[in-house]
Amino acid sequence: MKQAMKLVEIATATAQKRHLAMSFAVLDPGGHLIMALRMDGAPFVSVDFARGKAFASVALGGQSGSTLEQRFKDDPSEYSNVSGAGYFAPFLPARGVFPVFVDGHLLGAVGASGAPSEIDDQVVKGAIEAIGATTVR
Repeated sequence: MKQAMKLVEIATATAQKRHLAMSFAVLDPGGHLIMALRMDGAPFVSVDFARGKAFASVALGGQSGSTLEQRFKDDPSEYSNVSGAGYFAPFLPARGVFPVFVDGHLLGAVGASGAPSEIDDQVVKGAIEAIGATTVR
């Protein structure tokens, strides 16, 4: 929980510095929501999108959003049966999420929504690296 709070704190501060209103979701490796935050002014569905991105990441073993997005483009049918599997979270294979690894162990994932995908990626990756974790095994 403390790491999740720190991740969201760093990501929120970065978004505020960029004058952005974003949402963030942190999930454990089992896909359970640890923490979610919707900044004032963020699109109303953005927190659900952030959660869906994070769920897709951990459900597939710790994939980045760009990898998930490419897998979906290559074979959309791969995701046809998983949409309801996310503890009532959407399953979104999209950019704006990175897994969180420490010493090669998947701790979960952080999803973001509310900004263009490239910026969602930058904010999340920066927060993960700021706590000393990595986005790759």
